Amino acid sequence: MTKSKIKKVGQEVIKLESQALAKLSKSIDKDFIRAVELISKLSGKIIISGVGKSGNIAAKIAASFTSTGIPAIYLNPVDASHGDMGIIEKNDILIILSNSGESNELSDLINFSKKIKIKIISITSTNKSLLSKNSDINLILPNHSEADKLQIIPTTSTTMSLALGDALCCSVLSLRKFDKRSFFELHPGGKIGRKLKTLNEIMDTDIPIINTNSSIIDAVLIMTEKKYGCVIVLDNNEKIRGIITDGDLRRSIANIDMNEKATKIMKSKPIVTTGDLLISSAIVLMNKYSITSLIIVKKNKPIGIVNIKKCLEND
Repeated sequence: MTKSKIKKVGQEVIKLESQALAKLSKSIDKDFIRAVELISKLSGKIIISGVGKSGNIAAKIAASFTSTGIPAIYLNPVDASHGDMGIIEKNDILIILSNSGESNELSDLINFSKKIKIKIISITSTNKSLLSKNSDINLILPNHSEADKLQIIPTTSTTMSLALGDALCCSVLSLRKFDKRSFFELHPGGKIGRKLKTLNEIMDTDIPIINTNSSIIDAVLIMTEKKYGCVIVLDNNEKIRGIITDGDLRRSIANIDMNEKATKIMKSKPIVTTGDLLISSAIVLMNKYSITSLIIVKKNKPIGIVNIKKCLEND
């Protein structure tokens, strides 16, 4: 096979599967809405099952739900028939993936679930199958052809099943109060989790501060002690009046008396932010204004400070 032929086959597979996904998008109907509403009211967990390639897709869908705070597990139907059926409880929801809907391995799982009266959602290609007839909600994949030359290997069908599982997960997520902070709490160890860290988690609360009556020499001493290259000037209500940086000192040193009030060389509008700002956004903000330290405030009162080096270490 020539290189151009190999390329053409790859393109045809992707084209065929993308066309199937377009049909799937148009097929979303009231049953999909019912499934989303049912899952959103879940008081137990989601059990997701499938045989063979469908099982691999089921495991990924379960992982997606779990990563967004919805408890879900993959249950191999063969293992279920040999002792693992006890995982299923009355408040659970069962989602079964099967292109044909006729896999014999699913029979015990379906029968047990119906016996304890838990809801079953199917993802399959026909509403006339054993699985469909025993499900409460059927999510039917539109007519399709598998992408391999023999049209028998699970390709298009598994792609659509995965996309439909993602659609369920994301649609349920849109109904819940789940934000970036919630996502980080479930992903503290990975790169995504680090990207979702906020300044609250890394800020230093030992803030370099002086008051409006402090002298320039006071500002120098505090700046040297705290090592942030700046001091924050507060009024009598502990609210921010301004900031003095080491750059301000250098530019003014030849024309000032060190015993004068620090407010003489103070800048009145420092760059501030709130503690829920993402670290990655804080880096952008500091680069934008060419500053190396950022003040974190609450109601115009400083609650912390962070420098760009600390942010880069945690980004």
